[in-house]
Amino acid sequence: MAEGPVFALDVGTRKVAGLVLAPGTKGYHIRAAAIVEHEQRAMLDGQIHDIPQVALAIQAVKEQLEKKLHIPLKEAAVAAAGRALKTQRATAEEEISPATEIRGQDVLALEAAAVQEAEKRLLVASENQPAYHCVGYSVVGYSLDGHPIGNLVGQRGRRMATEVIATFLPRVVVDSLVASLQRAGLTMASLTLEPIAASAVAVPAAMRGLNLALVDIGAGTSDIAITGQGTITGYAMVPSAGDEITEALAGSLLLDFHTAEAVKRQLLKNASVTFTDIVGQKRTLPAAGIIEAIKPAVTELARQIAAQIILLNGRAPQAVLLVGGGSLTPGLPEALAGQLEIPPERVAVRSREVLNGISGAKNLQGPQAITPVGIAIMALKQEGLGLARVIVNGRPVHFLAGQQVTVTQALLAAGIPARLLYGRPGKGLGVEVNGRLTFLRGQPGQPGTILVNNSPATLDSTVRPGDEIQVIPGRDGADARGTIKDLVPELAPKTITFNGRQVTLEPLIIMNDNQVDYHTPVKDQARITYEPLDTVARVLARLGEPLEGPILLNGQPVRPEASIKDGDNLVTGVVAAGRAITIILNGRPATLKVQAADVLFTDVFNYLDFPSTPPPGRKRLVMEVNGRPAEFTTPLAEGDQVTLRWDP
Repeated sequence: MAEGPVFALDVGTRKVAGLVLAPGTKGYHIRAAAIVEHEQRAMLDGQIHDIPQVALAIQAVKEQLEKKLHIPLKEAAVAAAGRALKTQRATAEEEISPATEIRGQDVLALEAAAVQEAEKRLLVASENQPAYHCVGYSVVGYSLDGHPIGNLVGQRGRRMATEVIATFLPRVVVDSLVASLQRAGLTMASLTLEPIAASAVAVPAAMRGLNLALVDIGAGTSDIAITGQGTITGYAMVPSAGDEITEALAGSLLLDFHTAEAVKRQLLKNASVTFTDIVGQKRTLPAAGIIEAIKPAVTELARQIAAQIILLNGRAPQAVLLVGGGSLTPGLPEALAGQLEIPPERVAVRSREVLNGISGAKNLQGPQAITPVGIAIMALKQEGLGLARVIVNGRPVHFLAGQQVTVTQALLAAGIPARLLYGRPGKGLGVEVNGRLTFLRGQPGQPGTILVNNSPATLDSTVRPGDEIQVIPGRDGADARGTIKDLVPELAPKTITFNGRQVTLEPLIIMNDNQVDYHTPVKDQARITYEPLDTVARVLARLGEPLEGPILLNGQPVRPEASIKDGDNLVTGVVAAGRAITIILNGRPATLKVQAADVLFTDVFNYLDFPSTPPPGRKRLVMEVNGRPAEFTTPLAEGDQVTLRWDP
C-alpha cells in the first residue's frame, strides 16, 4: 500500500469531483474534497469530447484542494467508464526452423503477435475506436505442428501457434484523460474502471459471495458491475442516466437544461419548487406533480438498466445497489425493482454514510461520493493500472502499466510487432529428382536487437518510465538457391565400343522437359531426371537400341542390368549372334562363323590351324579368292573359292 496521501479525480459527465485521501488511524481520512461542474456539456456518455473544457474543471478542483491543503498536487488517480472495457480472443502462428529449439523469447514474441491480432480484430469490429491499450492477456493454449502442447519452450517443429484472451481499453478514452490532466498540470498516477472503483467500497469482499448488481448512475452513463462467487463476474454500461431525466423535465416544463437540472435536484428536498421557464414566467409547482410528470422517463431508464442486468447476469440478481448522483432520481429504485420483479427493499441507494472507516470532508456526501472514494482507495492500495511513458525508436509512447512492465508491453503500446525481432527463415525449394522429392532449405533468419538505455535487453526485460528503447529488426534469411550440381551427382562422359564402332555418351539431365547442365539454376517444384549410364540397359536406351537378342560385354554374355564402364566393348543383336557362311577352302567346304557385320579373309585363320611362320623350304604366302590375289581385309561371300598356302 502507498503511504499516501493520494489525489483522486472522478471525471464525470456533469461534474468533476476530487479528493485527497490518506490512511487514517481507523481506516481512511479525506483531507479535503472539491466538486466543480463543467461550464458546458464537455462530456457525453462518459467520454470526453471537449478536452479544454474538462481541463478547466480539473484545474479548478486542483486549485481548490491546493489552497485548502497548502501542498502542490502533481499527479492524480482517475477512472475510465466501464463501457470502455473490451475483450477479444485471437491466435497467432509462426513458421520456425526444426533445427533450432524454441526459446522463451520466441514464445513471448508469439504471444505478443496474438495480442496484436486481437487488437486488429477490435479495430475491424469497432470502426469508431482507432486504437486500444492492452491492459492484460491470458494464454488459452499452445500448439506445435497442429497438435496441442503444454509448453513450447525447448520443443522443435515447423510451426508453432498460440491463442490468447486479451483485454483492452480504447486508446481514445485513456488519451483524452491524459490530455485533460496534462492541460491542468497533472500526470496520471493510476487508472481503474469506474465500476471497479465503486465496487471496491460499495461491495466489500465479504458481500461478493452474493449475486449483486452495483449500478453507478451518473449524468451520462449507468455503469453496471455484477458480483458472485466471491468476485466481480462482469461489467456492462447503459448509455442513459440522469441527463435523460433532466431532458424530460426540461421538455415537460419548458426549461433550459441547467434550470431543469436545478429543479431536479430539489425534488426530494422541498415540497414545492420555484423556477422561471424559457418564456420568462416564474412558476411554483408541487414537487409531487413534477415527479409524476417525469415518471415515464424514470420508468424507461429503469427498463434499460434492468435489461442490461438480465443480459449480463442471465437472471435477476439477489439485490441491486445504486451509487452515483443519478441514483437520487425520485422513484428510480422502485421502478428498477418493478422491472426486475424483485421486492422494492432489495434495491437500495448506497451513500458515503454506509461506508465504514471513511472520515473527513463533510462537503462530499451521498451516493456521488462512492466512486471518487473508491478511486482513491484503489490508488492507495496500488490496485490501479499505472500509466508509463517511454521512448520507443525515438517516439514517445504512453502505455498502461501493471506492477511490472516489460519490453513486450512497450512494443505492444508502440504498435511494433515483436515478431520483427525474429527474422523468418528463407523459403525452401522443393524439387523432384528421378521421382524422389528433395528439399533445398533457405538460410535461417538473423535475430534483431533490443537496447534499453543503450544496454542489451530482451523481450521480458523490465522497463521503467522514461526509459529509451531501441528496436533493430531481425533480418529474414535468404531464400533457398541452387543449381543442378547441388542435386545431381557428377556424371562423366562415357566412351565405349559399340558393335564395332567407338561412341562417346554425354550426361543427359532434363528439367521440366528441357535439357540442362550442371550450372542451370533450380526452380521450385521442378521435375528433374538424369541418366547415370551405369548399366547396359541405360546405355542401350540412350543409344536408342532395343533390348533384343544376346548381349556381349567384353566378349562375355551379360544381362541388361550388368554394370558398364568407360572403355568397355559392347556387342548386341545380330552382331552378337554372329554370321555363318560356307566357302571352299583349299578345295574343301568350310563354314565360318564370325561376330561382325562382314566376313573377311582374316577370319579364315581362326578356322584353320594355319602356321603363322613358313615351314622349311617355303617362303611365299599365297592368299587367293576365286583365283585372284587377296589381302587380309578382302571380304568373303557364300561359295567363294579360297586358297591359303605357303609356296617355295
